[in-house]
Amino acid sequence: MTEATAIASFRRVSPAILASARMAMANDIPDTSKSEISLLLKKAAPILGIDGTTYHVLDILLGLSRADDWKGGGRPIVAISNAKLAEYTLRSERTVTRCLRRIVEAGIAAYRDSPTGRRFVYRDSDGMVASGFGLDFTPARVRLAEIRESVENYQRELKASQDARRAVTRVSRAIIDACEAFPEKADIWRSAAQAIIDGVAGRAEQASGLESIHAGVLEYAEQRFQEHNMSSAGDIRVTSIINTTPKNLSDSNQRSRSIERDIIHTDDGLAVEMAYENKPQAAAGDMQSRLPEAEKTVGDIQGAVLATVPVGLLQVGCRAAQECVSVEFDGWSDVVGAAEMMRRMIGLSEAAWVDGVGRVGRYAASAILATVLEKSLRDPELIAKPGGYFRAMVDRAVDGSLHLSKSLHGLADSEMNKRNR
Repeated sequence: MTEATAIASFRRVSPAILASARMAMANDIPDTSKSEISLLLKKAAPILGIDGTTYHVLDILLGLSRADDWKGGGRPIVAISNAKLAEYTLRSERTVTRCLRRIVEAGIAAYRDSPTGRRFVYRDSDGMVASGFGLDFTPARVRLAEIRESVENYQRELKASQDARRAVTRVSRAIIDACEAFPEKADIWRSAAQAIIDGVAGRAEQASGLESIHAGVLEYAEQRFQEHNMSSAGDIRVTSIINTTPKNLSDSNQRSRSIERDIIHTDDGLAVEMAYENKPQAAAGDMQSRLPEAEKTVGDIQGAVLATVPVGLLQVGCRAAQECVSVEFDGWSDVVGAAEMMRRMIGLSEAAWVDGVGRVGRYAASAILATVLEKSLRDPELIAKPGGYFRAMVDRAVDGSLHLSKSLHGLADSEMNKRNR
């Protein structure tokens, strides 16, 4: 029998709302589990345009749904008032109303309104919904395969974009080193690289163009090397162009601003990664307190934050975050690589993320971001504004009062205790 989904007359109906209502009336619905659909919808949040308070509301609604309603002929209907949601999220009822509308228009839930506007669910002796009014998540079940495919495509595209960005940085460094090794070609190579950076919008296209220039650089270096061997004269050292590890960034005054910008974005934590992989027990202590505020650099702050935070601690303490972004924190590069996805998961604006990186360094900011995401996933009601929580932790890191290792040890102990039960 086809289920009817009523939309109250007071609602301003849009095509997206009507589409969700039609999906809610479907009979052939695939089975899923509450945990699977919850994780999938959280991963799909950036694609669906769900962030901030809307993400918080969605998390509460999914948590209130019954596991059995996601299987068979069940209808995952959640009945909770706007007033109660406003109390849980510390927002106004108008804000909650807008959030619910965004969830419905995203095509994962439908309005099921009662004649009086009240939301309630009556169940029969078997626990099945006999009569229910509220938010119906049947559309999410109907779109299960579509949403899963969208998430996989999104994560694949995001990884490709990150790989292209790393390639641009790596090849740019190699070209800059070559300009220093062969001054006679520096203007030509620098101009060609600058033209690609300025004229090509896509990262993948930029990486391809810079790779072409780099191929020419290697060919020229090989030619010079052969001339050197044949003549057995001179002392031309061409190996430096193969080494893509940059010299001190401040030592090169000839690097173009665009290429320099790409290098700065990915280099601020390289030394940190190597230092803390090798010396995870270095005392943070009071590394920051020994430096006057005016003399602290981003490196000093990042070093103090991560001195007692080995990547293994993040891996153990942030299990839910890793599962949510489908990335294992096996190394610092994994943590940094997942930052963009984690940023979107907590609804943090790009401007706030860039500001955090600029103040505490990319690796420390990524570690803080993973911690905030983990806490918000475990207890959404504990952190009403994850973005604000991230900014507050960054402020504490700058002040020298952030003890990230204590938070992560607490999360790790909680996870271990839960597994041992």
